[in-house]
Amino acid sequence: MMKKIFVLLFLAFVASATAAQIKDVKFVCDAKKCEMGFLFASEEDLPTFFQKYDAAAKKLTVGFSNTDFALGEGNYDIDEASEWVKSMRVFKDNYRGMQFLKIEMNVGPSLSGDKNEISLDGSNFLLKLKGNKGKAWTLSKVFAQKKKEADKRALEEKKAAEKQALEDKKAAEKAALEEKKRLAEEKKAAEKQAIEDKKAAAKAAAEEKKRLAEEKKAAEKQALEEKKAAAQAAAEEKKRLAEEKKAAEKAALEEKKRLAEEEKAAKKAAAEEAKRLAEEQKILDKATKDSSAAVSALLPSIKEFTVLMGSGMEQFRILADDPINLKNVSGPDNASIITVGIAGPQKSPLFKIGSGSLVKTVSWGANGLKIQLPVGSKPVILVQDGALVLQKTENVIKRDGFVFWSARPDGIFVRDWMKAADASQSFDSFVNKFEKDSKKIVSGAQTFHLKPVVRELIVVEDEIDMYAGPNDNSQIINRLSFGDRLVNMDLVGLYYKVQSGARVGFVNRRSVSYMDELSAVQMERLKQVDKERGALTEGTINIASQLDGMYEDRVTYSSFGRRDPFVDVKGLVEEGINIDQVELVGIIWESDVPMAILVEAKNPAISYTLKEGDKILNGKVLKITETDVLFLIQEFGVSRRYSMGLPDKYGGKK
Repeated sequence: MMKKIFVLLFLAFVASATAAQIKDVKFVCDAKKCEMGFLFASEEDLPTFFQKYDAAAKKLTVGFSNTDFALGEGNYDIDEASEWVKSMRVFKDNYRGMQFLKIEMNVGPSLSGDKNEISLDGSNFLLKLKGNKGKAWTLSKVFAQKKKEADKRALEEKKAAEKQALEDKKAAEKAALEEKKRLAEEKKAAEKQAIEDKKAAAKAAAEEKKRLAEEKKAAEKQALEEKKAAAQAAAEEKKRLAEEKKAAEKAALEEKKRLAEEEKAAKKAAAEEAKRLAEEQKILDKATKDSSAAVSALLPSIKEFTVLMGSGMEQFRILADDPINLKNVSGPDNASIITVGIAGPQKSPLFKIGSGSLVKTVSWGANGLKIQLPVGSKPVILVQDGALVLQKTENVIKRDGFVFWSARPDGIFVRDWMKAADASQSFDSFVNKFEKDSKKIVSGAQTFHLKPVVRELIVVEDEIDMYAGPNDNSQIINRLSFGDRLVNMDLVGLYYKVQSGARVGFVNRRSVSYMDELSAVQMERLKQVDKERGALTEGTINIASQLDGMYEDRVTYSSFGRRDPFVDVKGLVEEGINIDQVELVGIIWESDVPMAILVEAKNPAISYTLKEGDKILNGKVLKITETDVLFLIQEFGVSRRYSMGLPDKYGGKK
């Protein structure tokens, strides 16, 4: 039932311990069809086979388990102008403990898929192709012909090389003779030049002797004059030093007087600064103790605290009065403290973060701003435009939208995007929900709002109504059709609060799905609808994709409603129903909770009822629609989606 077209085809033979051998590959065409034959040495021990087509690379790959290739592994050029097979690469590859011989073919436009019919003719394994025009070839003959041409080219190249070597030898002998002649001429010229240089050296020595005598006489005269000038300069220097000593003593006296005045002014300024800090601390202490005073949820020199949570992510943002540089951020240390080296008070009370799990407290210390994290927490640290952002994934938070709060001078602003908008809370009401001894710090503040990232809903029924309220008796404000996109704003019972264009209303949650919950049939239909509307389903940027990098990178693929051929078929076990052993016979749709009815394929008397979220073997029920059930299967670290549809009136799948 579940082994149909579009899956990997397997031959009905089990590979034995002895490897099969392909002697040759042959391609022929007649008036009706073309086919490619893989000629095995024996009809015994024929291997497992599969074929796979890569449309982007225009490559068709066929594989045989536990098989050798008589012509050997490597690359084989056939015909680059062919509309069928241009070349092929033969190699071996291991997959799940089994060795496969793979033949990867670069193909032309006449070969455009991997759903080619296969058959056996004795020991010949045939791949029947669609088409009847093509040039026949046999790989061994093509290989032999190309080898013959290569040998011929090699012989011609050898003769040419020998001829060139002979010509090079003659040229070298001629060059050596000319070089010998040149060296003789150079030797004769060098001897002549040496005689001339000797004469010139003797003449130059005589002239140098005469010049040295004249220089000696001039040097003696200059020394006498310099001795007289030095005596005169020494007398002048003694006089200048005496004047400088007198001026230095006068300047030292003036500097001592100036330093005394500066010290007196510094003491006065320090006393004024201490008085100012005492007054500020007095105001700070009064605001901390007096609950009736106007307070802020911010530390001194801080412009903003913002916490953002949702969809598996938590983010904490700080914006200070002074710019923050990444090189001044250190930690977390052994005490899970991040230190930000920016100017601020030497000491302050702790600000305890009551909402979120990423940051526990924030305070000023001797080395700068101190951010206390939970033990073992290692968030991503980002400095952008002078703001410090800490961010990490959080598996505990499971929301479709986001929750954030931000500190303001007059209180705390809290927004839960899964609920109605809340009024701005006072700082007292905010901290009293968490820790009674949380400190309140007086400061000026500004705030920065982070917009939420919501998920997109898609209409999966032919037509649905959008109501003004969360029930079917409300006024109908819009009519929606399959494929329409909606912005999810809230969930109220059985209804999603959504936005369509400029309108906001409610739709039944069973009439819409997220993109990743669509079955294979719905996804194909959505692509067709988008194409007709001039939109693109694939390649567009989903608004939820901004957080894709925060989640674990997993390999996923769709099974198009059929079982994975690489997974062993097993019976029912205690861990849940094995969906490879059951059939979908009905869906209970007109109830508050849709349910799917399945029966065992071999014993229809045994039936099962499943709801969304129920566990099955290696997975769970992801989505139930009027015609399909979508499962999420996780095996061998691979996630895949598996859809099962109701049979139509002829017994086939819808």
